[in-house]
Amino acid sequence: MTESIFDTSASALINGAHYTGLTIAIGAVAMRVLVLSRGGLSVSERTPATRDAARAAVWGSVLILVAAPLRALNQVRGLVEPDESWIPMLQAVLGTSVGKALQLQAIWAAAAIVAFLVAQQGRDRGWKIATVAVVILAITPGLAGHAATSASPTLSLAASMLHLLGAGLWVGGLFHLWRLTGRSSDATLQCALAAFHPVAMVGAALIVMSGLYQTWPMVGSPAHLVSTAWGRLLSLKLALVLGVLLFGYKHLRSAEQSLGRGNRAALRRSLGKETLLALAVIVVTAVLTATAKPL
Repeated sequence: MTESIFDTSASALINGAHYTGLTIAIGAVAMRVLVLSRGGLSVSERTPATRDAARAAVWGSVLILVAAPLRALNQVRGLVEPDESWIPMLQAVLGTSVGKALQLQAIWAAAAIVAFLVAQQGRDRGWKIATVAVVILAITPGLAGHAATSASPTLSLAASMLHLLGAGLWVGGLFHLWRLTGRSSDATLQCALAAFHPVAMVGAALIVMSGLYQTWPMVGSPAHLVSTAWGRLLSLKLALVLGVLLFGYKHLRSAEQSLGRGNRAALRRSLGKETLLALAVIVVTAVLTATAKPL
């Protein structure tokens, strides 16, 4: 029982680091390509914000890179006896479809680190490579998870990728927007807020639609939402997502006006609360992916 709890906790921590890093990295690209470049800002106005987003994305990519070998080692730990050598089993795991997906994750996470470091120097080439890297990285969790072995792997992999891209657009973008409230001018923040709203709505729509496709067949009976641990976690995730949606609706209606009235500190606190709630969604998702699904 203790070992089972340890396995679940270790998997949840690794998944949490992976999803957090991926969300931050995708969010950085979204801020650079979809928000700051289309918000009517001059190059001089948006450059400090894009460099800051790239800096945060470097650390997000590091989390993705670290998560890959940790997941492989965690799988090996569950397969070997205490006195058995890990190396043969590690080689066997790396030869599986899951192992190959983790190798792909590690390679492109390293590429993303380099790309974001280049982007941090203000070079467009870095952002172009980073965009390709985060899209590929959004595919790897599906390749290493249940999506690749489902009855309709192509649709399941697409849904998994869109779910993660949606989270990056919405939650990752929100994280970088919150960071902007403490670093940018009012003019930059005003433009970023206006440009972020449609990006967040697209991200939220992707999360909802892909999430329904992925989870509905797993739920089976609505009773499983309260009678199983997996179902209760899913219910908690849905409640948290609803909370983030309500915060988002509030900011859609009032954020720009609040900034215009000089209530920047209050706006930063409110966006911070929304960001923390969104982080809670990632934490619950990490635990959910490490929990046995209802039969």
